[in-house]
Amino acid sequence: MRSRVAAIVLAAVLVFSAAVLAGCGGGDVEEPQTTTDAAAPAPVPVAPAAEVVPVDRTPEEVAAYEPFPTNPATTPQAVIDLIEAKQPMMVLFWDSTQKTSNDEREGIDGKTGIDKLMSEYRGTIDLVSYDIGRYVKTAPDGSITVAEEFSGDTAAQQAVTLATDLGVKFTPYIVIVDGEGYIIARFRGWDEYKNIEREVLRATS
Repeated sequence: MRSRVAAIVLAAVLVFSAAVLAGCGGGDVEEPQTTTDAAAPAPVPVAPAAEVVPVDRTPEEVAAYEPFPTNPATTPQAVIDLIEAKQPMMVLFWDSTQKTSNDEREGIDGKTGIDKLMSEYRGTIDLVSYDIGRYVKTAPDGSITVAEEFSGDTAAQQAVTLATDLGVKFTPYIVIVDGEGYIIARFRGWDEYKNIEREVLRATS
């Protein structure tokens, strides 16, 4: 009797299990859901960098072989006298309050500036210098005019006019003239001693 009851219970368990398994195995299998990322925002265009315009300041200009101005109304007589004497010269426009100008005169090391060069070639070339920073003012466009306190100074007027005729817009500025009175080289700003010396040798050879 006990074994029969056990058999009936076992059979019931087997039927229940089969029913459960049938229920679990039926039906559709749910696919795992995939998430779609939101569309990435379009890249923000990067504005091109503004073009850097170099300052018009070069150590050496390409100098046209042209006569130095000799108009008595605008060129100091001392300069005209040197040209008529066929004496090579260096005309220097500078500003004694400006470091770059002082470097040009004395040299960064005190030994390679214009003063040293003139000492080395004394007698073969003359230096005519204008401390133009003393009596001019510079406009935003680079043009230079005589300061009011020097408006009645003839020498100041001539120096400024000469600088304007030569296209000088900043200091230091060097013009080298040969024995024939022609401009053979121009320098804007600081340049190396050897480069200026090379043009002095050209002017005096």
